[in-house]
Amino acid sequence: MNSTPEQLRFASIPAHSVRADFAGGGLSSDLGPVLLRGVDLQIGLTKRLAAALPDRRHQSYVSHSYHDLLTQRIYQIGCGYEDGNDANSLRHDPMFKLGAARLPFDDDAALASGATISRFEHAASRQDIYRVSEALVEQFIASFASPPKSLILDLDHSEDACYGQQPLAFYNHHYGSTCYLPLMIFDGMSGGLIAAVLRPGRRPFGNENAMIMRRVLKLIRLRFPDTHILVRGDGHFSGPELMGLIDSMPNVDFIFGFSCNVKLVAMAEPTRLRAIDRWVAAQSQEVPPNAVRLFDEFIYKARSWPRAWRVLLKAEVMALGENTRFIVTSLPGLDAGMLYEDIYCARGQAEKLI
Repeated sequence: MNSTPEQLRFASIPAHSVRADFAGGGLSSDLGPVLLRGVDLQIGLTKRLAAALPDRRHQSYVSHSYHDLLTQRIYQIGCGYEDGNDANSLRHDPMFKLGAARLPFDDDAALASGATISRFEHAASRQDIYRVSEALVEQFIASFASPPKSLILDLDHSEDACYGQQPLAFYNHHYGSTCYLPLMIFDGMSGGLIAAVLRPGRRPFGNENAMIMRRVLKLIRLRFPDTHILVRGDGHFSGPELMGLIDSMPNVDFIFGFSCNVKLVAMAEPTRLRAIDRWVAAQSQEVPPNAVRLFDEFIYKARSWPRAWRVLLKAEVMALGENTRFIVTSLPGLDAGMLYEDIYCARGQAEKLI
């Protein structure tokens, strides 16, 4: 088989020449960096994050600013390249270079290598990470043209699986993996990210949740002094430290899942038995319901709580069995059913956002 390196030329079009060869030229399989750049220019995320990181390098030897490194790393992660060493090949990709405002086919305009990305990530101090976390909250606050009347802060932890001997990565029985367990905070109404805090893979203690939320709530309250804030989360946020913190802040409420105990089980027994009776009676209907739900509430104070709060009960019976749930809240008014179904259950959206 014969081949020739000679280029094939075609009829030209105004101001362009058309030719064919087998070298491929500048190719890319990613359009994402250009789209991400368009969004970033509007919201200023990478610029805000870079401003939170002091550059301690000797500038005579610097080829890539912190803003350039953040832009490259964030855009690569956003396009599905989560490993830092992916930069070794993507640094020459014309679309990623365009995303970083560099000439796509200029060899001297290559992006940072994986080694540079690694040095950048490992150079961050504890104080740097704290400032970046604050910058994320400030980014969320800046997304509002005017202070909102109310905010819902959805809290949830999520598995971040680890591979190798990474510091503070622990085996988590719930997820069945060695992982980190970062805390994610979202705006429950818009879905906007408020904060993402990397933390060890163990279950958090109550004072840790309270420490993080104290800082987030103070930043938001500084800019939105009259906004009502509702903090929402599942059962492992219903510790006395976090509930006490929220109770001490004006115009802030909480609604959390709550694990049952012997006393609550006894208080819920009458409602649970009524739900069973209704389920049994409903089976004689021509089309029986999928489930029977009854709601109730109690004023309850656990020994570790600073004061008593409303505990709401959902007594549910289905073909698969009983599904009894408790939640605790500082919200006044509204009946138990509306609080559970319309307000508390909506926190599941945070899992989809993660």
